[in-house]
Amino acid sequence: MPLYDFECPKCAHRFEAFRRMNEGWEDLPCPACGAPGPRKLVSAFKTDAWSKFLDDMERKISPEKFR
Repeated sequence: MPLYDFECPKCAHRFEAFRRMNEGWEDLPCPACGAPGPRKLVSAFKTDAWSKFLDDMERKISPEKFR
């Protein structure tokens, strides 16, 4: 399940929540004040795939560094 960032329209509290991709967030209550209907924020997608790819390539090019 993806982790999304939200902001409460009532108290401006920012929080994260796991939600399924097809699951709405309108019923999600704010953990600070309990108000429903948070605003979904745009956030960066975080992954370590690029650094893993670079490490794998480095191992192929210079295997002596990893012994």
